[in-house]
Amino acid sequence: MSALIKLFPAYEDVFYDDLENHKKYFLPICSFNLQLLDPSKNEWLHMVSVKEIYEGCVGEESEEYHTPFTKADMLGFDIIDGKYKFDADWNYFRTSTEITPEQYGEEFSDLEIEYNMNEAMYQLKKAYFKKHGKLYDKYSCRPGLTVNDIRRLERLRLLTVEDLEKDEDSEYMAERAAKKLYGIFEELNTEKKSLEDSDFGGENLINKPNLNEKPLDYICCIEGYDFQQNAADQIFLFYDESIKKAVICFEYT
Repeated sequence: MSALIKLFPAYEDVFYDDLENHKKYFLPICSFNLQLLDPSKNEWLHMVSVKEIYEGCVGEESEEYHTPFTKADMLGFDIIDGKYKFDADWNYFRTSTEITPEQYGEEFSDLEIEYNMNEAMYQLKKAYFKKHGKLYDKYSCRPGLTVNDIRRLERLRLLTVEDLEKDEDSEYMAERAAKKLYGIFEELNTEKKSLEDSDFGGENLINKPNLNEKPLDYICCIEGYDFQQNAADQIFLFYDESIKKAVICFEYT
């Protein structure tokens, strides 16, 4: 993998300050240098997801905390010294409940369980990448992770990298992985096309970032399910250099 790309980066390398809250809500997926798109640039951007993706849109019930760049399924970040700072109030999110094994006998909402499922799957996929140097690309069928109670979280947390290694090889999954640019990107906008003219045109994005009625530059797109249990099908990154703003958008197809 290119030295200009860092998969599963550390929180302190992605977020500028208030690491406690950024750790509560976000999953750092990838950091990459803009030299991938333009050799004259030398700035790092970051792809991130959120832990509470489950049903509906992230932030759809917290309109009072929206900003011009943070709305439903759209998250804005100020870029300071190459790192992100979330540009909205933390009340934008609905949960940050961490469930410990000692609490498995207690009652939790599906959203709270899935918040923890997403964190657990992220850590499992991260461990697989650290060992193999590539994203997980096998086929698995685990009905135990779909039961309608907290047992699904308990079972997920018991899985190990060795369990993933025993999963079935899949020609489809291998071909899918081989098509990814640098092993991660569905699309990297090296030709500086508009979003609408790109292969991944964001037709199902419910919000798209604009500045002075002009769209922010579309940078890249990745697949969300490579990193967590419940995910956006595609995660888009937009950027405006003039105001040092990065915007993440989630698309479901």
